[in-house]
Amino acid sequence: ALTGSLRQGSVGGVMQLAIARLAGRDQAQVRRAVMVSGGVANAARRLLGPERDAPPPATLELFRPIAPMLASHAESVDQALSRLGAGDAAIEWKVDGVRAQVHKAQGRIALFSRQGNDITAGCRPLLAAFEALGAGAAVLDGEVALVGADGKVRPFQDSFSAIASRQVSRDGDTLRAFLFDCLHRDGVDLLDEPLATRLEALQAIAPAGLLVPRLRSRDVAAAQSFYAEALAAGHEGVVIKDLASPYQLGARGRAWQKVKEHTTVDLVVLAVEWGSGRRKGLLSNLHLGARRVDGTFCMVGKTFKGLTDEMLRWQTARLQELETRRDQHVVFVRPELVVEIRFNDVQRSPRYPGGIALRFARVVRHRSDKPARDVEPLEALVTRLPEGMGQEPRVRAARRQLSLFED
Repeated sequence: ALTGSLRQGSVGGVMQLAIARLAGRDQAQVRRAVMVSGGVANAARRLLGPERDAPPPATLELFRPIAPMLASHAESVDQALSRLGAGDAAIEWKVDGVRAQVHKAQGRIALFSRQGNDITAGCRPLLAAFEALGAGAAVLDGEVALVGADGKVRPFQDSFSAIASRQVSRDGDTLRAFLFDCLHRDGVDLLDEPLATRLEALQAIAPAGLLVPRLRSRDVAAAQSFYAEALAAGHEGVVIKDLASPYQLGARGRAWQKVKEHTTVDLVVLAVEWGSGRRKGLLSNLHLGARRVDGTFCMVGKTFKGLTDEMLRWQTARLQELETRRDQHVVFVRPELVVEIRFNDVQRSPRYPGGIALRFARVVRHRSDKPARDVEPLEALVTRLPEGMGQEPRVRAARRQLSLFED
């Protein structure tokens, strides 16, 4: 994890504590160093390497991408607003694009992905607009998405593919930027400034056409109406932000909260994987199957999310009763246990036989009352693909998709 060879975000907090102990630094200093240096591995090199006696990095460096601020989940607009402090909130459309950090200085423009990869070449159609920004130097946060001729954002996979392949495949499709934060402007870091100040800086240098649609309000009815407009426009939902919050790296707190549309379906368990860590000895990661026309089942994804300790213990016992064979850490079972799954949307996937996968799937409950023959048909899930996506060929193999931003 310290060298960057293990890309597992869940250990990031532990690594920050370890670096703080090893370097003899305050945890807040280490968190800041991780953010401005772009990740745990970079911060470890700065704090534990030859420069360890120098002051820890605390300021933004142009053209070195910083670790992005993230949003936590909220079940509803009302819940998200109730978690914030007093005063208005910034309510923004949640665009399902590629997270992009824009750096501008001395005639140079560079864009970086959430993982810190340089995606400038794939965003070439946007560079002229960024060059025209009203600042000599700036670092901006936002999304880049592929937009169709109808004005609606294409699914994430299409935006990702267009940037990675450096070409737009459909006539009428264009790349568009949706900026929502300003982290630096003309020599001044704004990371510690409240969001309200950062938004003023953003609006001062960027035209409305580059900004994500935003409502500033605390009124629940107005926020719900804005949320409905975002869904009607084809977006995932909204992000509700505390206008008093600084830009921070770390656990997903309540300063930024995303509210997204979701639905549920019943699927059957085809196999399950043994857990690790605190789930060691328990059957955890479920292989989910939908029903084909001929009555057989087709895998459409995996999930271990949403399972309580009680649910884990129960399914471990039940699935071992249904076991047919084992292959290393995977236990294959008779397709009898039905689970209710909540998810956000359906996307194309070369990983599974049905060619689709459920995004952000999590278990709601076990449905022992429901027979497997009544689970969701595969065709019904395919119809949930965005318009025109159901019959398209697979663009890339799964292995290649993992390294789209690599040279």
